[in-house]
Amino acid sequence: MLNPHLVKAPKECIDYVILHELCHITEHNHCDKFWRLLTQVMPHRKEVKAKLDDMAECI
Repeated sequence: MLNPHLVKAPKECIDYVILHELCHITEHNHCDKFWRLLTQVMPHRKEVKAKLDDMAECI
């Protein structure tokens, strides 16, 4: 289930959350393989995650 307030976030942040969850289909936890997979599909994931974290209090 996604946070309904996510619709207020920029598109790239929404993409990050969806890609993050889709990567869990292959890797169920946050192991190194998970982060490599997420980085493969979203190379700038760290910057987007930082943006999402910064706006977490707003949404």
